[in-house]
Amino acid sequence: MAQGLHGGLSPFNASGYEIFDQEFGETGEVVIWSRSPLPPRLGERFNIETWGAVHDLAVDEVRTFTGGWTAVCRLPEEPT
Repeated sequence: MAQGLHGGLSPFNASGYEIFDQEFGETGEVVIWSRSPLPPRLGERFNIETWGAVHDLAVDEVRTFTGGWTAVCRLPEEPT
């Protein structure tokens, strides 16, 4: 993982983001981290390529912090 000038995480670029998908196979979720001033909304969908396929994931949790946000995205539950 890249380290920024101040020892913190560094996105792809100054206004970019990082996707953490190491546990997708076990949990069905990814975490998106960004410095963007506009966080996603709950329920918003993202197409994310991971584990050799494109997955339609829904934002389930959003946390904001000074200078950015994180979002937990999960596979949407199938209707029963």
